[in-house]
Amino acid sequence: MSETDTIMSYLTLLAYLMGLTLVLSIIYSIAEWFSKDRVIKIFEGKKVLVLIGGEVYCGKLYIPPRSGGGFEVFFESDRIENPLSLLAFLIENFEETGDEKFREEAEKLLIELKRKGVLSQDVSLDDIELNPWSPPSLVSRKVYQSELKDLYAIIRFRDMLSEDERKKIWKELRILYHPPFLSRLKRKIYNALAYIKDKLTTVVSPASLPMVSTVPEVKKAIEDLQKKAVAGLGALYDPLLENSIGRLITIKVKDIDNEEKVYQGILREYSNNYIAVYDVDYRLQVKAKYKGKTLLKGYPIPIHKIHGIVFKYSEKLSIDSITKAEGKTNIILKNNGEKIIQVEKVKIEDKEFSAKKVLKPGETLTVVVEGEYDNPNIEVEYEISREADIIWPKSKVKVIGLGDYPPTMLEMILSAV
Repeated sequence: MSETDTIMSYLTLLAYLMGLTLVLSIIYSIAEWFSKDRVIKIFEGKKVLVLIGGEVYCGKLYIPPRSGGGFEVFFESDRIENPLSLLAFLIENFEETGDEKFREEAEKLLIELKRKGVLSQDVSLDDIELNPWSPPSLVSRKVYQSELKDLYAIIRFRDMLSEDERKKIWKELRILYHPPFLSRLKRKIYNALAYIKDKLTTVVSPASLPMVSTVPEVKKAIEDLQKKAVAGLGALYDPLLENSIGRLITIKVKDIDNEEKVYQGILREYSNNYIAVYDVDYRLQVKAKYKGKTLLKGYPIPIHKIHGIVFKYSEKLSIDSITKAEGKTNIILKNNGEKIIQVEKVKIEDKEFSAKKVLKPGETLTVVVEGEYDNPNIEVEYEISREADIIWPKSKVKVIGLGDYPPTMLEMILSAV
């Protein structure tokens, strides 16, 4: 082979590799766009509650690219767990390395903790001592793709939002109800790109590129690219959900207490991992303990442990009266709040009763227990309701159907009648 032929062969290979690089760059760009789940992207940067396992975490949601549906929740500064351990760590690093950045970070954190009332104003960095037996600090909770099977919900409660944030949601809902032309066009483009993504990752394979399929390093790079491009994405289009976006839907959910519950709300978005539903009256489980008619300090509390937030309750369930007669004790519970609640269980001393009684404001529930008690220990589990926008894992939810008729279907039914 002449020197000219050799040069031409190299140039041909170079041009081929440049073309391949261009194609791979396009695939990477499209895959990168789809790498964040399009449902949890709605809540990115927002304050949410994450129900996972038997615990609840509250903080701002962060989604790293190509996380396959995984995410991280960062607690607010006044909800850091064991902040003294964090300050001690920063001071220790400053003393060992001499790097001023560690001390500056510790000073900023100390000022913030004082401002939020977590630490008293007279605490200084000189007072912070490293104790290897102290519980470690915690500022976030990572939720990995492998943990999604234990995830029950990502919830944004409306009463935790500012007025401006609520107005943005109302504007978002108006667009959902009556999407303008540009919104419908954007949706069609998104679905078209999802289709292109699937096709490109199928077409571009080592078998379709014979010139490089014999080179082990290049072949492996293309196979890795395919895996990264399609990992966690799955089918992004579901016709039975697509035609319900912006409509009222009825769903059956497996909740954190492992009970199946039925909710209604507006379908906001879906993906292969999640489904987002707005305007849901979500039911929270609460426990209260009393000594006689006195509510014990610190109650009511959520049944499940919550990290990153302290709930305040406007629902007031009180022990209205305790009377004894003929070897029995009558205990009257009263809803003294302004919202409807549902009493689930009542435990008096060692005797437990299932109630399942809805109480409107001012209504009462009478529980009769054998034996006469002057000042009994009483424990009540009940449900309260909060308006929320919720993301559920698709493995925990089933969309049963629409909760109202689409306009065209309603016209057909009314015409038939």
